[in-house]
Amino acid sequence: MKHKVISFANQKGGVGKTTTCINLAGALSHTGKSILLIDMDYQSNLTLGVGIEPETVERGMGELLLFGDVSFRDIILKSSISDADIAPGTMSLSKVDINIASRRERHSILHDKLIEVKDKYDYVFIDCPPAFNLLTINALSASDGVLIPVQCYPYSLSGLNTLLEIIEDIRYAYNFDLEIVGIIPTAYDTNTRISGEVLNELHRRYGGKVYETVIKKSVKVAEAPIHQKPIVDYAPWHPVARAYTELAREFLKREGERVYKV
Repeated sequence: MKHKVISFANQKGGVGKTTTCINLAGALSHTGKSILLIDMDYQSNLTLGVGIEPETVERGMGELLLFGDVSFRDIILKSSISDADIAPGTMSLSKVDINIASRRERHSILHDKLIEVKDKYDYVFIDCPPAFNLLTINALSASDGVLIPVQCYPYSLSGLNTLLEIIEDIRYAYNFDLEIVGIIPTAYDTNTRISGEVLNELHRRYGGKVYETVIKKSVKVAEAPIHQKPIVDYAPWHPVARAYTELAREFLKREGERVYKV
């Protein structure tokens, strides 16, 4: 295994970070992999998408980052995905940036606390907010790798170089072991020529970093979070569910793991 702790990051909103995180975790759980999901976004879409109502959570990632006496063992809950737990996000995450900014260890709080539990899981997936703030810096400082979902739209390409530069800056400043795990093409529209052109440009610019598996645009993907399940469980027959299954297979191969069944 090359990467154990992986952040899903992109400074653009709506590119499929949370959707990819949930559905890749769901597909991997079908192979018997155990996963800890960490929701670092105060909008809490990851938390809601795996069956936890944020309003019912007493302590979540905000409290873990704000208070020294709160540990992962205090906040981890069982998710709706088999073999996956969730460290939930709540509105308290919106208070973190301003409250930890003056701390000397402000960039490494997550890294230091994650040591307690990360070896209990095969993978740890961190869903980052759509901004490069202290929440994202904590996530990348704690990670071995970064997965970058990119929509097959022209505007998504325009910000990708900047995103990679920022990740490289964080790598040199805080975490020299951080690597780009891959770029995942999402929201591919088979009815438009522009999606194909963007996909070709992704491969031309970034080569082997781009996953061969492409996630097509589909309303069914948007339905699954309403039912608080990954699409591989909600509608396993759907082509996009099969695409996420293929994504899990490709992910495991890239991580150097033997793939028996997905």
